Amino acid sequence: MLTTIARILILSLVTTSALAAVTTSSQAAATGCIEHWDSATEEVVIDCSNADTGGGGGSNAGEGEGGGGGGGDDVTTTCTYQGERIHCRTVAGTWNGRCYVQVADPQPDADDPVWQGNSDGVVVICTPAICVNTGGVFADCPGTSIYWAASAPDAGPSPRELADRAVAAMRLTMGEIGSTPPTTEVMSDSVGLVGMPVWLWVADPAPSTTGPITESASEGSITVTATATLDRIEWTLADEGSGAVVHEVVCSGSDAAGTEWTEAASGDGRLASPTCGLTGSQNDRSGEFMLTGTAHWVVEWSGAGQSGSITIPPQSRSAPIRLGELQVLVTQS
Repeated sequence: MLTTIARILILSLVTTSALAAVTTSSQAAATGCIEHWDSATEEVVIDCSNADTGGGGGSNAGEGEGGGGGGGDDVTTTCTYQGERIHCRTVAGTWNGRCYVQVADPQPDADDPVWQGNSDGVVVICTPAICVNTGGVFADCPGTSIYWAASAPDAGPSPRELADRAVAAMRLTMGEIGSTPPTTEVMSDSVGLVGMPVWLWVADPAPSTTGPITESASEGSITVTATATLDRIEWTLADEGSGAVVHEVVCSGSDAAGTEWTEAASGDGRLASPTCGLTGSQNDRSGEFMLTGTAHWVVEWSGAGQSGSITIPPQSRSAPIRLGELQVLVTQS
């Protein structure tokens, strides 16, 4: 009797690195960057310490008093596929939210139907994420396609660059200073009393001063949406003569913008701010001071299958403030 042995060949596509977490910095586009796996963080790290960046850099527009927030630093960009983080760039091209795209090389013949009768533009290869692994691209992988495009995939701005445009449109800034006592810019003869609470707040609340604020930027078929949130305001009270900081207060999260002072809420001036300021015991020095508020913003953006966060350069505003001690005059009749 002859025994027939059925042999079953199981083919599996393993895409470990393609579906691995990846974090890329704004330097990733520089030439000479080296990509390696960090076993401690289980992420792909792009080392650009020896790269030629061409002297470029992210815009820090808006840093300082009264400036609008521009492009930020501390940038992280993440690409995702079916809820998993993947490489934003591979040998198959750049991730566009659907597949990895790059210009076909060589280009198809001019009479190929893929050109759709066009004599300009380029033919682009679209490679699914499951067709890519650390060794390259799987040959004849199902789902790979080609199509005509008016320009190369990387001809226009990247999603990260569109995020910068959206941030620039926000005009993020540190708002006008609200305080008790009022700054001498607001009231020239203002004098606060030592031992009384000092309330601090943003006097002109608006999307660009207290957030949150959302803006979008588009180019071609790509749209990126960014949302900025006021993370915290750091307040300092410094001696106007020596510049020495005598008090520091950090107001974060929902308390970042502070609470506007009212006579009723302050209990005729005796109660401390419920969100941001100095208590009466902290307000223990008299003199001329410089009050400075520094706003820290965080931006989250997404578009074209990519997402990321941007930390905006701090925005500051300063104003003089005067504190004095109550003098009691005793007279005899």
